[in-house]
Amino acid sequence: MRYKLLPAAVLVWTVASIGPVAGRTFDDSTRRPVARQMMASDRTKRPATDSAVAAWRSDDCQTVVRMTATADSLSVDRRDSLARFDPVETQLAVLRSSSDDGEVVLEVAGFGITLSGSSDEWLRPADPDKPRSRVSPTLLSGSEYGFIIPTGLGYGAYPAGKAGFFDLRSGKSFHLSSTLIGLNVEMGRRRLFRFSTGLRYTIDNYRLSDTSVTLGNEAGTVVPVALDEPADKSKLRVTSLGVPLTFSCRAARNLSVALTGYFDFTMGANAIYKRPKVKNSLAGVNTFRFGVGAAIAYHTVGVYVRYSVTPLFESHVGPELCPLSIGFCIDM
Repeated sequence: MRYKLLPAAVLVWTVASIGPVAGRTFDDSTRRPVARQMMASDRTKRPATDSAVAAWRSDDCQTVVRMTATADSLSVDRRDSLARFDPVETQLAVLRSSSDDGEVVLEVAGFGITLSGSSDEWLRPADPDKPRSRVSPTLLSGSEYGFIIPTGLGYGAYPAGKAGFFDLRSGKSFHLSSTLIGLNVEMGRRRLFRFSTGLRYTIDNYRLSDTSVTLGNEAGTVVPVALDEPADKSKLRVTSLGVPLTFSCRAARNLSVALTGYFDFTMGANAIYKRPKVKNSLAGVNTFRFGVGAAIAYHTVGVYVRYSVTPLFESHVGPELCPLSIGFCIDM
């Protein structure tokens, strides 16, 4: 019984904030509090052991508010308990029934607050059975971080003395790629398949093993250019913007497999060496490059492999090689 009356006590305290004097009633003729806890009419309605009655009068002593809380009333629907409030109207506050069933409106200084027994419905989480959209946008997704390995490297068009200038330090040559903005489309009845595309930004750094040379273009051919003294590092940086097409499948609960086709357009190619840092534009890199890749991920982290079908340099302009990149990926 004591714990069932606790919600009623909370409501009593809330209404009392209008300016009540709790636990007392008032004589209308003298406008003074009457020293009794319950009105005579209230005593006759229910035994004292089975009910609790509280009454208040606002500061201007114009009206009285009463509420009766019983064990039975606390077990019924909350909307029924709202009807147990008597109307209140003062100069600053008005408590009245709303046009909607089971609601009351508390107006204070021109502002209204609606009290409803169904207010907890506003806080319920979204219905899990409600289907979500199959199409969703992405931002900074499908990131790749790995190392570059040159495959099929050849110097067929170069004299013997110049061969080997594009040998790379694989542990220092890295690949960085991320989809800046994209779109995912889920397919299948159980949404096990997904198609993704977007706008992808890629940086490829080819770190030269020989730091005594940098790259240049002479007579339409990429050639090594000797430096006065060895630099701290010498490399070729290629930046590109492309559109990937990825098809992925959820093979297990948290395991996904993806296949990707890359369509990249070269934005810039620069030969860089640091002594201090010097950057020179380099011509001869293929403007368009196509590549394929595969990835396997657990949750959102996995490993990938990416191979460029199109050679890095244009035909008969530079060394023959197709870059291969291996590393880890996030959110494929």
